[in-house]
Amino acid sequence: MIQIPYFKKRNKVSFNNHNNFDLVRLFAALQVAVCHSAGHFEYQNFAITILGYFPGVPIFFFVSGFLIYSSYEKSKEIQKPLFNFYQKRFLRLYPALWFCFLLSIISVWQSGYFDSVKWDSGKFLAWCLAQASFFQFYNLDFLRGYGVGVLNGSLWTIAVELQFYILTPFLYFLLTRSNKTVVFSLVFVLILINVLNSQLNDRDNILMKLFYVSFLPWIYMFILGALVYKNEVVLKFIKKTSFLIFLSLYLLSYFLVKDYGWGNAINPISYILLACMIIKFAFTAPNLSDSILNRNDLSYGIYIFHMPIVNYLIYLNINGGLGFFICLISTITISFISWFLIEKKSLSFKNNALRKI
Repeated sequence: MIQIPYFKKRNKVSFNNHNNFDLVRLFAALQVAVCHSAGHFEYQNFAITILGYFPGVPIFFFVSGFLIYSSYEKSKEIQKPLFNFYQKRFLRLYPALWFCFLLSIISVWQSGYFDSVKWDSGKFLAWCLAQASFFQFYNLDFLRGYGVGVLNGSLWTIAVELQFYILTPFLYFLLTRSNKTVVFSLVFVLILINVLNSQLNDRDNILMKLFYVSFLPWIYMFILGALVYKNEVVLKFIKKTSFLIFLSLYLLSYFLVKDYGWGNAINPISYILLACMIIKFAFTAPNLSDSILNRNDLSYGIYIFHMPIVNYLIYLNINGGLGFFICLISTITISFISWFLIEKKSLSFKNNALRKI
């Protein structure tokens, strides 16, 4: 099919060269960590309630679509584009993930839980391989008595993100070779799948669990990020529109369809408005993120480390406000350690490797 102007390749000077996406991801990670911790420690206040109106996981999926598609498009301009693209994704995710898994196992062992239950070494090894590879949503039965019953329930999104990465070359082909009718028809079908998923609440059904951790209920969020990246007209419209307009419309749509579903479900209209808010903030005062964070990105660490800490504290019967604040302080501290000792070094290795390609 003929490539059409709507999905044309972006100019060298791109909107995402200077942005606040690091701050957006930090907000999303803190939203997940704070709301998970507040729920499990049974600690609530007005600020936490407000924070719950802006779900972090859907924010991550949109930002991922915008930035990952951008990264893949840029990788096409150098040698070994697929190798380069997947190497970057691997080095960003797995070193810190393996460190998190190691600390999680140490925390369970140190708590004394392993001494209190019978466990199968073969199943434990299989679970370790699953956690270190592609199946982080798998949980052992003998861990059900530890903490909240799932060692690190937040990691289900890692498997979903990996599926997004696998599908990115196909998405690139779709957006550069298909017309608008094909693309938006596909997005419409995927939105319907998301709506269906939001209404299916049978968490005990294994097929529903597998469907929930597949790309199908969530990929329209990722594709929306890629579509916004590709369309400079939409980007310019969002930049010219007041953030307060998007916020007001978002809250209105959110409360009108408040009982949309469970977990990370958010109705598609609210999600589109949330995406507009993300873009508006990301490109307003675009040097704000660098000024505050100095290119340090704690978001991934906060996201992956908070639940092992929640589980450890709950198993030790540290609850309420005390558990909540200890958890947040510990999470941020370990995230700093992870960033400076593991993640930043991995990114440095990635950049050095790219210079040799």
